[in-house]
Amino acid sequence: MRFILTNEHTLRDLVKKIYTKKKQSVWTFTLGKKQSGKTDFSLRLMELIHEEGLADGFGSNVQSLEAPFEVDFIQDYQTLKTRCEMLNPNPEKHGIKRYFYFCSEMGKAFPQDQPWKNAKFIAKLQTVRKIGLNWLGDGINRIDQRIVSADHFDGKFKKLSITRPDIATYHNFSNGKRSTVQGIKRTSLKFNTWETCNFYMEPQTEETDIPLNSDHLIVKQYLEAGCSIAKTGLHSQEVKRARDNVLKYYWKYHLEPTADTEKTIVEPASTEET
Repeated sequence: MRFILTNEHTLRDLVKKIYTKKKQSVWTFTLGKKQSGKTDFSLRLMELIHEEGLADGFGSNVQSLEAPFEVDFIQDYQTLKTRCEMLNPNPEKHGIKRYFYFCSEMGKAFPQDQPWKNAKFIAKLQTVRKIGLNWLGDGINRIDQRIVSADHFDGKFKKLSITRPDIATYHNFSNGKRSTVQGIKRTSLKFNTWETCNFYMEPQTEETDIPLNSDHLIVKQYLEAGCSIAKTGLHSQEVKRARDNVLKYYWKYHLEPTADTEKTIVEPASTEET
């Protein structure tokens, strides 16, 4: 069954339905031919998700992206995983904060001719879903079709025509329903159309600048003020809460694994005569 959505207002309603906060993690992607407006449409989705307050943070591998809201530039799995961990230092207690990542040119991350690498890659990414990773992606049909399937994704958008970039279809993998969207506006976000986007398993530089979340920024301000809450100008409870969250994060992800490997100190045998 196919539904016709005829204007931008109904696209907004569709976005609220697909990316509802009732779901911890939603993964979608957009397919289409070159110059069919895949990236523009994906960024329009990001805009609507932001405007509807459905996300707690955004990231992308599009370095040239300019937005009126914060979008972290991330181009590797390890940094993306760390970012989601920082956003959710204690998901069992505080609930899951949703981080939306837009990966452009997914065919480079999941090419058809590397099935074994793709299987390992997507398996690692799936583990990050548990700590709030939501995925927006785009690409042409050279993406490994075993990756962009109902096993890993919730649905697929498709741009049908180069001459009609204002039209797209959506296939909901969970119930099989299909929708056609018409009259799609172009995104107001700025980006370089000819930029080459990549995504890797490991950081490509020795010093990777991992974006700080709000708690880390407060703690940074607190440290720069000489560990004086009064000098930060912030409310004491806000600083204490941020400090506790950051300590929990570093204990869970950096210190706790080494807690059971404490070295036993052995005193040397005495050389004194008895």
